Amino acid sequence: MSFAWDVTITADTKEHAPVEEKLKVTHGIITKAEIKFPPGCHGMVKARLLKGGLFGVIPTNPDEWVTGDGETVSYHTYRQLDDMPFELDFVACSPDTTYDHVLTVRIEMLKEDVANPWQILKELTALLKYMFGIGEL
Repeated sequence: MSFAWDVTITADTKEHAPVEEKLKVTHGIITKAEIKFPPGCHGMVKARLLKGGLFGVIPTNPDEWVTGDGETVSYHTYRQLDDMPFELDFVACSPDTTYDHVLTVRIEMLKEDVANPWQILKELTALLKYMFGIGEL
């Protein structure tokens, strides 16, 4: 499953009053998260992606920000979303900038059984043990 959003960060958005967007996703495992910074940001536009406003997805430490200029910041992760609401909090600011900027957020997710093939192997092993009387299911 792939998700993408374009979020406009207005010029001179202060850090104490950032742009905040709820990004709706689904149940599953986040395997990759990206924030694309267009050319012209000059490292002055800052963003973070959180779960529940507390747990950092990008960057992992929730009190920090990522920046960029004509680049995509990409994090490979394994973040399980199994509690409602299935959404992420995108927070961004652009203190002392002159122009609006549009950041693109992309999320790649997999269903849990696809993201964790070892779980399938564990269940198959338990089933075989049960079938051959080695243990209980």
